[in-house]
Amino acid sequence: MYEELYAPLPDAEAYLERIGLTGERPVPTPEWLDRLVHAQLTHIPFDAMDCWGRGDTPSLATEDLFDKIVHHKRGGYCFELNSLFCAFLRAVGYDAYIVVVHLMRDFTPPPAHCAVICTIDGEKYFCDVGYGGPVPDGCVKYDGLVHHGYRVVQESHYRCLEIINEDGSTRKVMLYSDIPAFPVDLIPLNFFVSGRPGSGFRNVLNVNLRREDGNVWISGKKFFLHTTEERIEREINDLDDLKDILEHFFGMQGSDPPLRALDDQPGFN
Repeated sequence: MYEELYAPLPDAEAYLERIGLTGERPVPTPEWLDRLVHAQLTHIPFDAMDCWGRGDTPSLATEDLFDKIVHHKRGGYCFELNSLFCAFLRAVGYDAYIVVVHLMRDFTPPPAHCAVICTIDGEKYFCDVGYGGPVPDGCVKYDGLVHHGYRVVQESHYRCLEIINEDGSTRKVMLYSDIPAFPVDLIPLNFFVSGRPGSGFRNVLNVNLRREDGNVWISGKKFFLHTTEERIEREINDLDDLKDILEHFFGMQGSDPPLRALDDQPGFN
């Protein structure tokens, strides 16, 4: 019943093509890991539209994720993107595993996220390609130093990812126990995040993608594009407009992803 969660990645070359690295041959080094994280973030969007459009809890089976994200050129959310990225890293020779993550507030909320940890030459590195917001544009080494604007520090029995603000201050972003999670450990969290009453992913459209020159995202009925040369913030007119945006800016076409009436979003009517 759960064996499909443990299946290996079907095709590493197809995955490399999906993230814009056709013909490349990654090796398990920190430099390559930085490059792979950046390529993923700039080619595969954060996309929770299965939850929003159909009310689905996404499958975490490796074959299903590969078909959706690689073959159909969709995105996904944290449990999908980080699970498949971890399978890809293993396929190209990395020692990689998933950890369960708490997204920090002024209190410690229930775990609702996951990330990938890699071990290279005895050193550990934090990676996240599945967060619907700002994340490090590469791996963050467990050395307490700043990498890509973030650092990983020890906090009691846990590890904490901190962002370094422009004024030099820090803010806690994620807290986690550095204990490898089994793929089945994500099943109840996936259901909780996607299916609980009041889930933001069911109620509000949320899509985003990092670009080489900035970011593009959708939140509710609004579209945003912020680059070094252009700034757009506007209402999405209708479903045809939404389809055009998804195709032009996120590379999604046709009837997949699932869509629904834009006005059916609490707080965005």
